[in-house]
Amino acid sequence: MTKNHTSFVMYSGLRTIGGVNVSISYGMDRVLFEFGVAYEPSNVVFDGSIEPRVEKWIRDLLDLGILPRINGIYRRKDLGDCPLISAEESNQNTAVFITHLHLDHMALMGTIAPQVPVYLHQNAQVIERALEATGKGVQTLERNYSDLIPNKPICVGEIEVLPLLCKDTGYFDFSFLITTPDGTFHWTGDLCLHGFQAEKTWEQMEMLRSRHLDVLLCDSTSFIDSGLQRVYYSIDVTKIKPEKQVPLGVLTEEQYKDALYAMINKCKGLCVFNFYQRELDEAAEYINWAKLCDRLCVFEPDAAYLVYKFFNIKPYVYIPDSKRYISENSSSWFTELMSNAITVTLEEIRHNPAGYLLQNSYRHLLELFSFPAKDGLYIHEGGEPIGDFDPAFANMKRVLKRTNFRYATLEDSYFGHAYPGQVKYYVDQIDPKILIPCHSYNPERLQPNSGIQFLPELYQVYKLIDHQLIPETNMKQHE
Repeated sequence: MTKNHTSFVMYSGLRTIGGVNVSISYGMDRVLFEFGVAYEPSNVVFDGSIEPRVEKWIRDLLDLGILPRINGIYRRKDLGDCPLISAEESNQNTAVFITHLHLDHMALMGTIAPQVPVYLHQNAQVIERALEATGKGVQTLERNYSDLIPNKPICVGEIEVLPLLCKDTGYFDFSFLITTPDGTFHWTGDLCLHGFQAEKTWEQMEMLRSRHLDVLLCDSTSFIDSGLQRVYYSIDVTKIKPEKQVPLGVLTEEQYKDALYAMINKCKGLCVFNFYQRELDEAAEYINWAKLCDRLCVFEPDAAYLVYKFFNIKPYVYIPDSKRYISENSSSWFTELMSNAITVTLEEIRHNPAGYLLQNSYRHLLELFSFPAKDGLYIHEGGEPIGDFDPAFANMKRVLKRTNFRYATLEDSYFGHAYPGQVKYYVDQIDPKILIPCHSYNPERLQPNSGIQFLPELYQVYKLIDHQLIPETNMKQHE
C-alpha cells in the first residue's frame, strides 16, 4: 500500500500582486485557499469592449489562462468538452478558503461549483450579497457559504485549517494555519504589521514560531521597486534591515488616517473622496470624519446600499446623472435603498459645498463638472483606478485637472501591506524551514534567515517529505 504524502501545488500568484491560488492535499482530502485574479490592468482582456459569452464564460476564462485549470472545482455544464474533471465527477473532498474580500483574493469565486464548500466570514458574506445585488459582486451561481469563524478549526478529512483573525473591522481579515499528517503550512494573506490591529498579527507570529512551520507562504508585496524605493531610496535588498517598527519617513495606519482627517478638516469647499468599496471600514471612517467636520457624508447609490446593508443605518445618497441608475430605478436593491436613504440633491450641494463630504467613483468622474470647484479637494486613497500602473489612472488625473478640483493623496508615504523590514523581521522570527515569498513582482528579494527560499513552478505537484518539498517527478529517488 502506497503511503499518502502531503501534496502542494501553486497555480498562480507567485510573481503577481494578488491572484494567489494554492492547493494542499492529503490522500483524497484537499483545501484550496484564495480564488482571486492578479490585478494587472495593462493586461486585462475584458476591457468593456469584448462581450463575455454567458454560456461559455468559465470555458473562456480557462482558455484565456485567467481561471486556474484545477480538477474537481467546476461544473460539467460549465466545462463543456474541456478534459478537466468536474466537481460532480471528482472523488476528492475539497473545500475553498478565502481570507478577505479584495478582488485579487476572490474575484473568481463565482466560478466554483455550488457543491464545493467555500468558507467566508459572515460579515464578508453580507457584503458580498449586497455587492451581488448591485451587480458589483462575483457570484454567478447559487451558493450557501460556509462560515469562517476566528480560531475555530475546520477539518477537511485529515487536513485541519485554523483561521487566524488579522482584522475585525468591516469585513474580517484572516490568515490560515494548515496542518496535515506530514507538517504545517501558513498563508499570511495580506500582511500588515503597522495597522490599528497589528497586535493580532504580532501575537500570531509568536504562536507560529512555536509551531516550527514547515512552509510559510508570505505576502511580499512591498518588495517591488516602488516599495523599496519608498523606504530605502534604493532597490538594493542588502539595505533591508529587519525591524518591527515602521521605517522613518513612512506612516503607520493611525498616522495615515490622522492625515486623511486633517485634509478633510482643512478643506474650505466641497471635499470629494474615492475609496475602495470593498473596504467598508473606510466608509465608516469617512462618515465619522464628516461628523467631526460638520459635514454630511454622501455616497453614490452602490456604496450607499453597502453602507445601509452592513451598518444598518440610513445613508445620505446622491444620484449621479447616469443611464445605469435610470435603468435601475425599478430594481429591488435600488427601491430598497431609496426607501431607507436620505437623498441629497445637486442643488443642495451647490448651495453649501463646504457642508458635504462626497463619495465619487471613477465611473462617475464627470459629475465633478456639476459641482463648484472653488477650494474643492479630491482625495484619492485606495479607490479605483488603484495606482499609476493602471492606464486609467493617467486618464483620471487628466479629467481632474479639467475639473479644477485639487488632487490629494498620501500614497507616496503609506503602504497598505507590511513594509519590507517588517516582513523580514516577521519571517526571521517565525524561522520556517521553507519560505515561499509570493503576492509580489519580485518574490526572490525576500530571503529567509536560516531556512530555504523556495519559488515553486506553477502547476508542479510537490510532496512534503522530511520537511522538504520534492517534485512529484523526483519521488522515486526519495522512496
